Amino acid sequence: MRRRSLLLSGSISLPFGERSAAQTTDRLIGLRKQNDMSDALDIVHTGTDCSRQTPRLLGIFATWRMQAYGFTLVAIYASIFLYMYNTGIWLLDNKGVPDYSNFTNMWVAGNQALHGGAASVYDRVEHTKAQDALVGEGHARFSLWPYPPAYFLILAPLAGLPYVAAFLTWCLATLLACVSVVYLIVERRPAIALVLASPFTFWNILAGQSGFLTASLLGASLLSIERRPVFAGFFIGCLTFKPQWGVLIPVALVAAKQWRAFASTAITIALLAGASIAAFGISPWEAFPREIIAQAGVNLSVDPDILKLAFDPRAQWQYHQTVFGLIRALHGGAPLAWLAQGVVTLGGAVIVYVVWRSPVRFALKAATLSAAAIIATPYAFGYDMAAVAIPVAFLARDQIGYSLLRGEQTLLLILFGATLLCNLEPLPLEPVVVLTLLCIILRRAFRYSAIST
Repeated sequence: MRRRSLLLSGSISLPFGERSAAQTTDRLIGLRKQNDMSDALDIVHTGTDCSRQTPRLLGIFATWRMQAYGFTLVAIYASIFLYMYNTGIWLLDNKGVPDYSNFTNMWVAGNQALHGGAASVYDRVEHTKAQDALVGEGHARFSLWPYPPAYFLILAPLAGLPYVAAFLTWCLATLLACVSVVYLIVERRPAIALVLASPFTFWNILAGQSGFLTASLLGASLLSIERRPVFAGFFIGCLTFKPQWGVLIPVALVAAKQWRAFASTAITIALLAGASIAAFGISPWEAFPREIIAQAGVNLSVDPDILKLAFDPRAQWQYHQTVFGLIRALHGGAPLAWLAQGVVTLGGAVIVYVVWRSPVRFALKAATLSAAAIIATPYAFGYDMAAVAIPVAFLARDQIGYSLLRGEQTLLLILFGATLLCNLEPLPLEPVVVLTLLCIILRRAFRYSAIST
């Protein structure tokens, strides 16, 4: 049975749920009885326009349909993983030996740290030997370890589990965290199905990567920053396991004068560093700068000849889902790529500062920051794009509360289709998708500002 979504006073039901028409009508009647002009103005300021008919909700966004589509894709993903496992091309090969993936590198690093060899993880020769001992000589593909030693606080306990159990625990725990954060943002059940159906979910489980953890920490920090800034600072501090994702967060904290969150972030970073030193010694921290510089030389090199000699022989620009990577994949030179990335990053910083200084609704502030943070970094891969779920969730939250704008549904459907194609297209087009998403968010923010003034 189709649900009618058009409600009185320009408010409509949205992709993640409906607002009661009776409630909206009663509110307007109550305002007339009370002749309360200030409350009436509040409705105008929140974006409800009684003089215009808002767009009708497309049938594809009906709650039951989104859940049906989402869980259908989940079933397809599960079938693919089961097939790959049975044929020995995922998780374990036909001989029962772990099939090399990104998680293999992480598990071996945690295992080295667990057995007192945290410093050896930053030694390329020793780290390669440790990986070859697990997957077979010559099968290790990643010798660099560019993560801070505090990351071992998670990976070392995980390495205490057998490899397969650790892989599944990592994927399920981080996926659950990501789904939970998105659900808490949107507070609608279809959000669960849509996160599970995302192509980035497939890629993260395939490689056992950290995209879910990045998305969870980014979303949790924004979800708690208004009422629990100390908790927000804790999540931001934990996000420093991939420091490139926090480039724009200080800009937002300064603009919003969130000094408690700032202090909490600094304390969290200090505590994590202290805990890692206590557990694994000071040597890993001494080696860490050398390896992160080497990793930057491989993935952000201005000299294409360095890529040919890279420690990761698969390093190619098409895997870099950034503006920098897109320019290089289109055969643009390094100076042009850095200029484009610099313009986007600086522009993102200005946008974040202006939006976070304004009286724009918080959901739009959070969506702006999380989208801008994704495109601000020059170093991100396909699995990192799982973080796109955060700006989309905050955008949906604002749409639920304040109605859709004309054309938004069509644009979101196009972006979803583009996301699917990006996983098949050799060019790194995800930054284009995220930039478009940011424009959709800013359209709502500027509309609100225009109405308010």
